[in-house]
Amino acid sequence: MDAEFMLSAPTCNLFLGRKWYLAICLAEPHIYHKKQKPAWLDSFLRKDFLGACMIHEGRKSELNVYCIDCDAGMCESCVSADAHSSHKKLQIYKHVHRDVVLLPDMQKHIDCSQIQPYRCNGKKVLAINPLPHSGRELNSGEKCKVCHRIIFKPSIYTYCSISCKVTAVSGNLTSSDPPYLAPKKPKKKPLLKPSVDNIESPTKRVNKRKGVPSRAPFF
Repeated sequence: MDAEFMLSAPTCNLFLGRKWYLAICLAEPHIYHKKQKPAWLDSFLRKDFLGACMIHEGRKSELNVYCIDCDAGMCESCVSADAHSSHKKLQIYKHVHRDVVLLPDMQKHIDCSQIQPYRCNGKKVLAINPLPHSGRELNSGEKCKVCHRIIFKPSIYTYCSISCKVTAVSGNLTSSDPPYLAPKKPKKKPLLKPSVDNIESPTKRVNKRKGVPSRAPFF
């Protein structure tokens, strides 16, 4: 079945068969630049986490949360305060003595493609900054393009950490090629509705009787 678009998004008339439909595009109201990065990202990459909180003491005073709205590292006691209840946060973990974040959490804020994930307690994490060298000598095809640390799947990943990709993007702003930092938006299908000017009246259903029933003869 052929489809013909008459107008451009956000709405357009769509002809399918014998009926016209109004296509309502459910895309975002504006388009982000492909290389746009969050304003807090550079500051986030420079911070040291998992140290002791200067305000609270005790077992839960480790700085294992980054508050995006406040641009600050926090402990569990800081996070439980009402002032941060509605703020955006990132949970910080430790992997081979380096700070890491969960891959699904970071994907909400930046495009994490081409960054090599690691396994930490069964979960996929991203290194905020490069992990230590392993001491192995590898060819250039198996190293991060920025810091030259190990990349286990060079056919899929190019960078070993978030900071390495940010460095690559910052030095490649004039190119239309990857990498990008803006988070990818899922493509949404248009919602089809019958056009107001072309709605056909519903066909009345006529129930036809099969025939006049005949009575059985009396004996």
